[in-house]
Amino acid sequence: MRAALRRDLADDAGGYAVPLNLSPHVWRAAIASMWNYSGRAVGLVWTAVMITRLGFDGYGHYAMAVAVAAITNAALDNAFFVRSVRVGPDEFARERAARTILGIAVMVAGGLAISLSYVVGAAAIIAAGELLFNTLKSPHLRRARPDVTMRMDTVRQLSSIALAVGYLFAVPDPTVLGATLCYVAPYGVIAVLCVRFIPGQRPARPGGPREFWLLTSEALAAAVYLQAPVVAVGWFLGERAAGYYSTASVTAMALAILGQNFANTYVDRLREAHGSRDAGPSLWSIGRLSAFTGFAIAALGAGILLFTAQHALGVIALILALFTAARTANLVFTMFLFTSHRDLLRVRATTAAALAQIAALYPMILILGVYGVALASLACELVLAGVYFSAIYRTNGVAAPVSEEALP
Repeated sequence: MRAALRRDLADDAGGYAVPLNLSPHVWRAAIASMWNYSGRAVGLVWTAVMITRLGFDGYGHYAMAVAVAAITNAALDNAFFVRSVRVGPDEFARERAARTILGIAVMVAGGLAISLSYVVGAAAIIAAGELLFNTLKSPHLRRARPDVTMRMDTVRQLSSIALAVGYLFAVPDPTVLGATLCYVAPYGVIAVLCVRFIPGQRPARPGGPREFWLLTSEALAAAVYLQAPVVAVGWFLGERAAGYYSTASVTAMALAILGQNFANTYVDRLREAHGSRDAGPSLWSIGRLSAFTGFAIAALGAGILLFTAQHALGVIALILALFTAARTANLVFTMFLFTSHRDLLRVRATTAAALAQIAALYPMILILGVYGVALASLACELVLAGVYFSAIYRTNGVAAPVSEEALP
């Protein structure tokens, strides 16, 4: 079976070979992460070029649009995304058609609005573009191929940045609007490619109203949970402390994404088994991956303490080492819960974690400063890990899908 899977991996991914001492799932996740980190590196170059050519004011204007786009995309697309990995082929095709229509409609609305309000219009276009791009990638994700989807992500990002950077250096007095329009141009090509998903399908919404509300609420709660610490540090402790915490937390999340990529290599099996834990990665493999990511950021923190003067950053990284390990495991656990339709559990857990974290941030800042924020985040992530672990492993291993009617 392993040899067959390696052959399938090599055939589907351009012929690269899987090392004999690695699980094909681990190798596929590693390739996906390599593409993911490449995209992040290019994104840093894009940020630097924007600041150089447009100044911090121009970059700040663009960053506001991107932040609004992220929230908008979470509200519009999360229900489609979650259902795309767990429903049958007929439902998937119908919802993919609706997803395409929604994305094109929002993109057109953004194009009409951008002359009136840059932030509103650009946010709508970017959110719609990401929704359509997720639609285009969804068949590959259903086949448990995060290496392919992440490669597509990086190619799209390179195309967008190449066009935008070319504009910034070719035009004597570039504007943030001009750079943004160049950046979003590839989304227009993606929209055209997605149109083929509409003919012959009767578009369907992603589940019933209650399921849609649950999945959207989860996405919004998760956004608050992940962004609140940085906002709180910046608000109460200033920009330098926020920079330290943001650098450490972004690094932690970049490492933890290995868990998501690893889980995505089991999507097809988990969908067929309705989220049974026997169809996914073993607890031992999840533990090893979590230990690796936690150790990596701990080593980074120790290096910062030993060889640089940024001691605060090093201490935050050490505190977030255990957070990184727990987050890695939670991203795997989430895929079990996605495919077993445990939506209400995830929404309750994520919302409770976000509220508890918000309540703890101010007193922890008063007592321990920025280190208190890191400890609050760590505590909430460990509680989430305990809730998810209990839901998955303190059962008989088979979690049947929960119908919308069965939800309270």
